[in-house]
Amino acid sequence: MDQKSAPLVEALASIERNPPVGFGAPGHNQGAAMPNGLRGLLGRRLFRADVLTPKGLDDRTEGALALQRAHEIAAEAWNADFCRFVTGGSTQSLHTVMAAVAAPGETILIAANAHKAERTYALAAGLEAIIVPVVIDAERDIEHGVAPEVLRAALANHPAARAFVLVSPTYYGVTSDIAALADICHDHGIPLIVDAAWGGAFAFCTALPDDPLTKGADVAVYSAHKTMGALAQGSVIVAKGALIDRQRLWMAYELFETTSPSVPILASLDAARRDHALRGEQLWSDVVALAEGARERIAAMAPLRVLGPAELPAGADLDVTKILLDVSALGVAGYAVDDWLYAHHRVSVGLSDARHLLAVISLGTTRADLRALEHALSDLLARLEAEPDLLPPLGSIPSVATLSVDMALPGPRALNGPAEMVRYEDAAGRIAAEMIAPAPPGVPRLVPGQRISAEHVAWLVAQRDAGAFIMDPVDPTETTLRVVS
Repeated sequence: MDQKSAPLVEALASIERNPPVGFGAPGHNQGAAMPNGLRGLLGRRLFRADVLTPKGLDDRTEGALALQRAHEIAAEAWNADFCRFVTGGSTQSLHTVMAAVAAPGETILIAANAHKAERTYALAAGLEAIIVPVVIDAERDIEHGVAPEVLRAALANHPAARAFVLVSPTYYGVTSDIAALADICHDHGIPLIVDAAWGGAFAFCTALPDDPLTKGADVAVYSAHKTMGALAQGSVIVAKGALIDRQRLWMAYELFETTSPSVPILASLDAARRDHALRGEQLWSDVVALAEGARERIAAMAPLRVLGPAELPAGADLDVTKILLDVSALGVAGYAVDDWLYAHHRVSVGLSDARHLLAVISLGTTRADLRALEHALSDLLARLEAEPDLLPPLGSIPSVATLSVDMALPGPRALNGPAEMVRYEDAAGRIAAEMIAPAPPGVPRLVPGQRISAEHVAWLVAQRDAGAFIMDPVDPTETTLRVVS
């Protein structure tokens, strides 16, 4: 197929040249009516692009096959048999894929550091989610991928599992040994599903880690908006091989995708695919070179530490465009450092936790951006040296390795049954009735039905007091949590 073609972009350009006279949705009618304040802020051209796929981007029956051709070209670009563009983010993509491989009541294996998207679908659909432990770097207190021997043991204990869902690369840019994990899954006749939200560009540049499909994964989900230049919520599902029922995957996609998808998001996915298919090697070689230089300069800023390839588990690889900084030697929380950088330098990092900051270098990152980051970090170090009490001291933070998963009740029963609110400090021994997922990265530490241990309480209280943000808790003050009565 012609990777120079971008059917959705071309159809959108045609609409701009010859706009239809519309009597349907969207009601703003290509910007003829715009909410107050948006004309100057966003411009009418954005609203002109906000049309529907039928009777807008295409005709009533989608006879020009614009979206279908875009999917086929993208499948070839990622060397896949199947592709769909998704406008509800990789959360929607993951829900779609999980619906295609497991029915209510069936078992699915999920890596312990999976995003809340995987756990929320399992909860809503009534799947039995078995959590597979991940490798933990005890010195840095970060989670990596799943070791092959751990997956092998999990499948021996749960032979009825319908699939394994893995996060690779992790939020920190660390991949798992996909080839080994895929072989284990295939020996059991089940697919390996890879949440590769941060790895969509891997297929297009040899300076990045290998794309999961090239190593035997059956499905991969990419957040093209995260690093590839697509608009926010732009995600891609690709599948390859015979272990995935593509008809069922297509039906699941139709179940979850809106009948009014955002055409600007779709067109941005189409354009991002074209750019990467044609120029991905050069685009990302330049990004990698920028990142390597920044990694060296930041690593020289003692006492900051940068995670490097030499510190990875066996079989893992590192996307060097993710710069993970360990700031624990400063004696202050990463959350506080994050807030200070933003307040004093308008520098916003991709993630902070009690010990770390993560800087994501992507297509849009400029040398000026990196200079701003490096200047802000240098300024912080100088100010802390002159004024040690500039930021609150970091207390004792329990390791993530102390957190266990003990499901005492089925998740739906815990979620929908009688519940009450208790203080974090009084929750040990109770059963969670809500999901607690500090964000980013949005990894659930408690889900409905899970027994809350004393270690959970200690970890949650310490993280909260250090400045963690809990994503959408029932109690936004982070004082109490919902437990089974």
